[in-house]
Amino acid sequence: MNSAPADIDLVFDIDARDNFPPRYNIAPTQPIAVIRLDQRRRREYALVRWGFIPEWAKKDFAERMKSRPLINARAETAAEKPTFRSAYRRRRCLVPADGFYEWVAKGAAKQAYCIRPAEEGVFAFAGIWETALAPDGGEIDTAAILTTAAGPDLKAIHHREPVVISRRDAEQWLYADERDAGALAEMLTPAPRGAWHAYPVASDVNSVRNDGPHLIEPEGFL
Repeated sequence: MNSAPADIDLVFDIDARDNFPPRYNIAPTQPIAVIRLDQRRRREYALVRWGFIPEWAKKDFAERMKSRPLINARAETAAEKPTFRSAYRRRRCLVPADGFYEWVAKGAAKQAYCIRPAEEGVFAFAGIWETALAPDGGEIDTAAILTTAAGPDLKAIHHREPVVISRRDAEQWLYADERDAGALAEMLTPAPRGAWHAYPVASDVNSVRNDGPHLIEPEGFL
């Protein structure tokens, strides 16, 4: 996420002012920005760990912190799967973004692609969040992004794509209760043809140690 806080404010009607710097290569377990409801059911901007841990996982908390993080949840099963069910019903969030990466096998290597909206600007992934409880009583807010079967723009690159919540649906995604499960399911669809622009980028993005605007430049123009 490298857009200015003012852009997030404008799109999501929220005060996003903080000291979180622009990021071009966010990796699992690192902080990501989310928009969620606070205890008074008002929108708030927060930083959470990208890697979901269910609230009941206290006994194996340490193992979950070290193991491969749950950065995604399948939209088709999140409402029923025990790991995600409670968060899906009660703790949904928006994950502001302006693009993401996917990789395609290219011989022994993988070619990275930057995927951005055809109409440049800030959008939001569908997310769920949870407060995980550590054995020592500490708390950590964690999140995952919902994915669905890839649509026409991306199926040649990857079989899944993150779900985008439109500005029109953002309020319902955040505020809907369990009685609106059907309406929520209708939002969890791939983007229509022409929504995404995908282009190859240099292999620098393969290392989390690299960050900066050069990572989103088309390969061959660095």
